[in-house]
Amino acid sequence: MTTRLQTLIDEAQQLPPLEQLNLIRTLLQSLSRSYEHAQPTEDFWAPQSLEELIQSQQTEPVTDISILKGDFWPEDESTDDFLAYIYQQRCEHRFDNRPKSR
Repeated sequence: MTTRLQTLIDEAQQLPPLEQLNLIRTLLQSLSRSYEHAQPTEDFWAPQSLEELIQSQQTEPVTDISILKGDFWPEDESTDDFLAYIYQQRCEHRFDNRPKSR
């Protein structure tokens, strides 16, 4: 937080409660006007078709499957080791979260 902002907050806290509310209302109205044009015009929850999503995200179809290959897996670890680790973690988590008997 900047010192200027902290100073404004300190000064606003010295105002009577009704003036603080008026200040908040004025700031909210100003913010609302400022961001009025920045918000999307379509409703967030309105369903979009697959074609609309593709066009809005400008996605391209994958033509070469090799580009999806990841090279992050350590060579000295097998898939079986990984699956055993996941199984172990899930078992430990399950036992750690069970209700305690009295």
